[in-house]
Amino acid sequence: MDKDSKQTLKMVAFILNLITTIGVGWLIIPLAWMIPMTVISWKIYKGQRPSTMAYAICDLIFLNMVSGILLLVAGTEEKK
Repeated sequence: MDKDSKQTLKMVAFILNLITTIGVGWLIIPLAWMIPMTVISWKIYKGQRPSTMAYAICDLIFLNMVSGILLLVAGTEEKK
C-alpha cells in the first residue's frame, strides 16, 4: 500500500470518528473520551502523532468500528 492510500484511509477514519462523535453528542459521558480520540485521529492524519496499534484498537472498541479497522489496515504495512 502506498503513502497516498494510507493517508486516505486515515482521513476516512477521522471523518467517521467525527460523524460518530457528533451523532453521540446527546450523551454527555461518552464525549469525555470521544472528543480526545477524534483530536488524536486528526493528529495522526496530519502526521503529528504516530499511528499505533494500541490507538487503532481503542478506536475500534470505544469510538467507531470501521475507523478502527481502517487505522489498523493503514498502520500495519510491512516495512520494505
